[in-house]
Amino acid sequence: MRSWRVTCFSLVLLVFFLSSVLELTGGAELNVAVEQGTTIHINASSSTNTQCKVCMRVRNQPLCQSYVILRSDTLLDFSCSQPEKVFIVQIIRDIGIMTIEPKEHSAFIKFNRTFTWNLKPLVSRSLQLNFSSTGLRQIEPKDSCPDNHRYMLTVENISIGTFCQNGVIRQIDVRNAGKLSADVTGGQHLSMKVIAVSVGRLMNSLVNVHAVLPEKSSIQDFITPNTIPENAETMWFFNVPNAYYADVRILKYTLPTCLSSESIPTMKYTWQGRDALVKRMNENQPSVEPGSFNISIKNCKMSTMSSLSRLMVHFQISAIKRRKGQCEGDLPDKQVLKIQVMKKDPKSVCVLKLDSVIMDTVTIASGNHFILNTFDCNKDELELTVTQTEECKEWRNCTSSLFPLHFNYEQQCIPGVLKMITWHLQGPVNSAVELQSPTDGLRYCLPEDKCNSILLLNVSQVINPGITVGQFCPKGSIQKIQIRESKIAVTASVTSFSDRSVAAKPILSYSFTQGISENYIFTVAPKMDNPTTLATPGWPSAVKASSTVSWIVNMEPQYTSVLKFRNVSQPKCKQLHTDIAVQTIRSQTVLYTTTKDDQMKDLLVPESFYLNMTNCKSPTGAFRAMMEVTVQSNTNKLLGIILGVVGVVLAIAVAVVIWFVLRKKKRNKAPPVSVYNPSEHAFLPGLHGIPKTQEEDEDNHTYAYIDDTLVYSHLLKDDAENKQHYEDTSGPHLNKPPLPDRPDRNVDIQDKALLPNELYGYVQGQSTTSGPTKASVKSSEEHTYETRLCV
Repeated sequence: MRSWRVTCFSLVLLVFFLSSVLELTGGAELNVAVEQGTTIHINASSSTNTQCKVCMRVRNQPLCQSYVILRSDTLLDFSCSQPEKVFIVQIIRDIGIMTIEPKEHSAFIKFNRTFTWNLKPLVSRSLQLNFSSTGLRQIEPKDSCPDNHRYMLTVENISIGTFCQNGVIRQIDVRNAGKLSADVTGGQHLSMKVIAVSVGRLMNSLVNVHAVLPEKSSIQDFITPNTIPENAETMWFFNVPNAYYADVRILKYTLPTCLSSESIPTMKYTWQGRDALVKRMNENQPSVEPGSFNISIKNCKMSTMSSLSRLMVHFQISAIKRRKGQCEGDLPDKQVLKIQVMKKDPKSVCVLKLDSVIMDTVTIASGNHFILNTFDCNKDELELTVTQTEECKEWRNCTSSLFPLHFNYEQQCIPGVLKMITWHLQGPVNSAVELQSPTDGLRYCLPEDKCNSILLLNVSQVINPGITVGQFCPKGSIQKIQIRESKIAVTASVTSFSDRSVAAKPILSYSFTQGISENYIFTVAPKMDNPTTLATPGWPSAVKASSTVSWIVNMEPQYTSVLKFRNVSQPKCKQLHTDIAVQTIRSQTVLYTTTKDDQMKDLLVPESFYLNMTNCKSPTGAFRAMMEVTVQSNTNKLLGIILGVVGVVLAIAVAVVIWFVLRKKKRNKAPPVSVYNPSEHAFLPGLHGIPKTQEEDEDNHTYAYIDDTLVYSHLLKDDAENKQHYEDTSGPHLNKPPLPDRPDRNVDIQDKALLPNELYGYVQGQSTTSGPTKASVKSSEEHTYETRLCV
């Protein structure tokens, strides 16, 4: 009976012990195999509050606690059914110079576990961890990895960084001893490849990170170690594939409080074959850089060691394969030329780089050698703005010469479409500039108008850029613009073309002349097609005080014009008022002059004219004017010309008829005349032409009779006086030579004409009414000739 009681008591104790074990282990038992050189730490997570314990037998007695360290094979019992939710397993192994071969512990697959390898080199040299088989990428310490494998690297108790697999980091060099850890999430099998560890050369930097950028577009993050010691340096080496270009961008940074301002940490860049480039953290970092390079960041001697002032830099390296274009050359020294290449869209992937500097706008100047690189830039993504200075200092080089305004640059490799050209024209002192269109003239382009051309011209002063002469379009009635300034700027804005060869043709011609009296002179030739608009310089801006503007409006004679004042703004003047005058050119007739209160009316101008405007000295308000000239045919004037021509023709015809009538009448009334001329030449005053000879007119010296009393009556009187005088002086006994026989009037003298050599000394006439009458007349000449003269 007693024995049965002992047996029952033993069974009760056994049941109580088993129930206690089941309560401690929760039915979870693990048989753990530990390799030599490996230590396993099992710790309850600090984030959990549970009574679950891990138990193992020590000298056949169960020892239960919240953590355990295993160095040999051990059987573990847990007091809870799901210990993987409570405990974290850390598997630590010390290695020297050997390969890291990760091994899984199947007993802990359900646990969150950390594999740690303590790196202890046998000599004082660096250790090189080769991750070529897997590659690493750096992440923020709080971030996780997609494959639930997260790596941590520690050197000299300083966290170098947190990494994931499948990255661009191929190798990490550490100074002295280090520690590599791999966190694996519970339920995830260890998927870690072999990591080769080797001894490297001595190094001054704390850690060197080697990255190989892939041959595809990529963005990689890199972060400095958590706490960089004073004067410690960290370096990154980047291998960039061919035809790929890297950009560096700092996402965030903190700088320590340094004892010396000169030692503030910076980003130091080094490329092979190039000088080092140092950039401050707040500066733009290098971009679109070809070739491999390295970055160095060095801490300073700090005044405080607080965590708020520690050195931390988080930066990105992006690499992209780009299409590269390059233009290298020199702008000619003889031309004062400046070319700007600008991106239309700053957000475009197109990159401009001048002499290794990334810019949105690149400026190339004369006399400088340049290397312009473009990356992924289409021609229409870039705009060219050209500024060219044309200077003529001495009159002997620029008088009476027309110079073309054009842009003909031989460096065609500069990419982009031509957007704007500005010429700065500089002449001798006190000179004036003349602008002419080499083709079809110019026309005003007011702000509210549209220029139906690919070119829009703007003329302004260089000294005062705000003072503009106006905007003009090609093909108009303005033939010439004269400006009393030795320095002006002409800007041609291109609106809709991409071929810069258009600008190679002369856009304008210019010349320098002696100073003019007016500030501006416009020579205009209006056309019948459209009304011509005239506007004061800089419309709608006001005319400068005391400025004078003149328009010379030339028209064909058969046209007249109507001058309309469309918009005139008059200022208030203290003394002399503004003046507007219209005067014809040919007749110098003043058609209109304005006074202070004049109402501007339309004018009909019959010919070419001047239009002059002068602003007062101290105007209050704006003086500006806009006019319109409309050309029309002068029908009244043309009709007057036609009638005038017809009247002149009729008057000439009437005069000719009257002259013929009067001449015929005089011929009928004129008596016959006979003159004795011994010389056979009958040229008399007033006789036009040579008289006909005897052969031409046989009747020249044939007379029916000669009436002496009519022709020589004055001679008979003189002869009687002479006879009386003769008788008084010579006496009555003076004998006279006998007169020659005169032919009878009834004799037919048609066949026997009186020849000059048959006449001698005396001339005797015969009357037709009183019969033969003889009279003696002694000629003062010894010989006279008889001829017939019809008056």
